[in-house]
Amino acid sequence: MALTAEALIARVQVNIPFPYLGQGYLDLFLERGLNPEIGIDARSLGHFPRREFSRMARIFQQAGRSITLHAPFQDLLPGALDEIILAACRRRLRQAFRLLPVFKPVSIVCHLGYEAKFYQWARSDWLERSAVTWREFTALAAAQQVTVMLENVYETDPDLFLELLTLVNAPNLRVCLDVGHLQAFGGGDYDRWLHALWPHIGQLHLHDNRGDFDTHLALGQGTVPLGMVLNFLASRDRQPLVTLEPHQEGSLWPSLEYLATIWPWD
Repeated sequence: MALTAEALIARVQVNIPFPYLGQGYLDLFLERGLNPEIGIDARSLGHFPRREFSRMARIFQQAGRSITLHAPFQDLLPGALDEIILAACRRRLRQAFRLLPVFKPVSIVCHLGYEAKFYQWARSDWLERSAVTWREFTALAAAQQVTVMLENVYETDPDLFLELLTLVNAPNLRVCLDVGHLQAFGGGDYDRWLHALWPHIGQLHLHDNRGDFDTHLALGQGTVPLGMVLNFLASRDRQPLVTLEPHQEGSLWPSLEYLATIWPWD
């Protein structure tokens, strides 16, 4: 029997920036049975008191929802060569990781933050600094039984992830493969990325685009080879966490309906 969109709701996460929860989306998530991937941005960390994070976490926990988090990423460079910038990045990430005992998430997604046009001449130094960063945060996450997922954005080389995972050597550090970013920014070589990273992929970010920009279209409305990605992982007995990232009103349900048609797992 084919999986339905209704049945799929309980099996996936749906991204939602934390401030939106107080703007009507909390009720939507509760009414529709959605599992949240809550985006904790820098403004939220500076604006909301800890009790507000605790209140939202408690509501989802009491509703029996699975929670994942997305750490701040804008302006953050976890492998920065400038010591002042690097210290500021780690300070901001610590603020987010202090919320792990509050939300008790399954995972927390963080951006790798590497761009070859800035760092290709200092790749080894960047990797070493980044490894120090992620050793700290994987240890903090491990104490809460949380997996840290490193997401691709502008990276074009999957070997970068493999090198960093080896340097950090933490069992709770894995890869969040963002299929839309790989097409829009990363060159779109899905075969290469999947063959290189499949044993380490713990989460997927699913959205679509036509290769021209990171448009976050509903699944099936662009040219991202979504079925190929899912089937590749399923054929290797891998079922990562799956997060849908709809950015337009009305695109969540079409994404669920499309995903139900290509879902390869029982």
